[in-house]
Amino acid sequence: MTTQNENLRQLENTVEIVGTLKSKELEVKTSRAGNKYMSGKLVVSSKFDNKVQDQVIKVFIMASSKLFKGIETVKNEYRTIDADGVNAADRIRVTGEMKLNEYYNSQGKLVQFNEIKGVFFNRLDETNDQPDKAIASIETVVEGFVDKLDKDNLPTGEFKVNGFTVGFGNDVIELQNAVIGADLAASFMSLYQPGQTGRLTFKLNNYVLVEEQEVVEQAPSHGFGSTETIEANVIKDYVNNMEIIGGDMPLFAPKEYSVEEIAKAKQVRALKLQEMQQPAPPTPPANTGFGQGVSTQPNTPPINVDNQMPTNFGKDSMPDF
Repeated sequence: MTTQNENLRQLENTVEIVGTLKSKELEVKTSRAGNKYMSGKLVVSSKFDNKVQDQVIKVFIMASSKLFKGIETVKNEYRTIDADGVNAADRIRVTGEMKLNEYYNSQGKLVQFNEIKGVFFNRLDETNDQPDKAIASIETVVEGFVDKLDKDNLPTGEFKVNGFTVGFGNDVIELQNAVIGADLAASFMSLYQPGQTGRLTFKLNNYVLVEEQEVVEQAPSHGFGSTETIEANVIKDYVNNMEIIGGDMPLFAPKEYSVEEIAKAKQVRALKLQEMQQPAPPTPPANTGFGQGVSTQPNTPPINVDNQMPTNFGKDSMPDF
């Protein structure tokens, strides 16, 4: 049984993206403590299922990491569609892991979405015939299934799958938009019961679905009779989900997540959400000898390894590690 002070057991979590580098926004920064790191994002354009799928990959790597040289090469040498044109852009392969980004917005609403954190970056030469892909293989604790409804609130045959995985440092990662199609739903739900753990394979969908409808409008009379104009009304629907396309048999003891471990993970998750709603503790005033001093040092964000992003590290913040 997991006790209060024990770490949660980490589950396997791997993402693989193969495609053409569309854009890159990478910047070398320095923390208040003088430590250098690279942060930013890449957008990789993959073509599969007759669709263009743009995957955003977040980057955070400390200069002290063995991975830093590789991301420096990406920043300085890799060519992108946006900057160099589609014919000159590099095809790349990125491996990483699925994370959970969440925050309370200015209206007090909790915003949550999964994002890919890149770890390894490889440029593919012209002879590499590996097809484009956006795949995740994640050991998942399945919590349940919910009918996915259409615009008229009728079941589509697809299901939303509720579940989570666990990353380094007690990081409970909820899968926010995991779905399974009607063709696999019955088989999946007969094999996996709520509370079971197994390695699932996800296709990462992120594309624009465009539908054109003809709209007939009555036009004003011109001279005699009447005329009509026909215009194309373009409707855009954005598809962004993690579609389950397969999986292994459920894990059994000692590899499966036990009832006690699941309960502990839920406690960790509830505590994190509670802490997110609380304001940061005030920074102790500096000792200025007299009057009231103010410290300019922010609270130190937790960070454990060279390429683990601090949990409260934002775009405009200057970390103190």
